[in-house]
Amino acid sequence: MTFIITLISLIIERFFHWGPLRHWRWFNVYQRGLSHSRLNQLPAFFLLILSILPLVLIVGLINYFLSGWMHGILKIIFGIIVLWYCLGPANLWVQIYRCITQLNKEEDHKASIAYIQTEFGISSEENPQAFHQAFIRAIFIAANERIFSVVLWFVLLGPIGAVLYRSIALMNTDSPLGLTRIAAKIQALLDWIPVRIFTFIFALGGHFREVFTRWKKTVLKGPETNQLMLTDCGIAALDVRTENTIPEDGSAEREAIALLDRVLVMGLVILAMIVLIL
Repeated sequence: MTFIITLISLIIERFFHWGPLRHWRWFNVYQRGLSHSRLNQLPAFFLLILSILPLVLIVGLINYFLSGWMHGILKIIFGIIVLWYCLGPANLWVQIYRCITQLNKEEDHKASIAYIQTEFGISSEENPQAFHQAFIRAIFIAANERIFSVVLWFVLLGPIGAVLYRSIALMNTDSPLGLTRIAAKIQALLDWIPVRIFTFIFALGGHFREVFTRWKKTVLKGPETNQLMLTDCGIAALDVRTENTIPEDGSAEREAIALLDRVLVMGLVILAMIVLIL
C-alpha cells in the first residue's frame, strides 16, 4: 500500500502541473489565531506542538478509520491525497524548467537572474559561475525539502509523517508565532536521515566513487551539515563538470533534473524491494 501511494503521488507530481491546487495559507491563518490568543504566552516548544497537533490528530484518525473500508481503497486514496498535498508546495520540476527557460532569454539576462534568485531564494552572486553553482545547490536542497524528506517520513510514519514534516518546514519558512528558529532546528533533525539516504542514492545514480568519497566524510556528522552534504554530493554526481566549474548554458540544471529523476526511480525500486522482503 505504501509503495502504491508513493508511486502514484510521485507520478502526479512529476508529470502533472497540479501544484497551484496546494494551498497552505489556512495554516498561517490558524497560527495567527493562536498568536492572538492567551496561548501565545506559552513557551515556543508548546506553541509548536499546538500548531501541528490538531492537524496530525485529524489526519491520523481519518487514516485509522478508513482502514476497513472498501478493502483499503479509501485509505489508499486518502494517502495519495495527503502525500501529494504535502509535497512542494510549488512543483519543483515546473519551477526549474521555467527558470531555465527564463535563463535562456537573451533580451534581459539580469532580469532572468533576478527572477531565478527570487524563485529559489538565491542571494545575489558576483559572477555567472557563482550564480549557476548557487542555482544547482538550491535545486538539490529544494528536492530534499519538497520531495524526498516528505516521502521518507510518509514511508516511516504514514500520512502523519508527511503532515508533520510539511508543517514543520512551513513554520521554518514563515511563522506568525515566531517559531522559525525552533522549527529550523527540528526540520534539520528530521532531514538528517533523508539527506544521508538521498545522497547515497546520488552515488548510485551518478559518479559512485566521487560521490561516495564525499558521502563518507559527512555521513556521521550532525544536522548542521545537511545542506553541505546535499550540494557536495549532488554536484559530484553530475556529468557536466569541468574541474570545479559547471556550464553556464542551463545544461547543468537540466542534468540535475535528470539526476533527480534517476534517484527517484531508484528510490522507488529500493522501496519496492523492501516492501517485498517485509
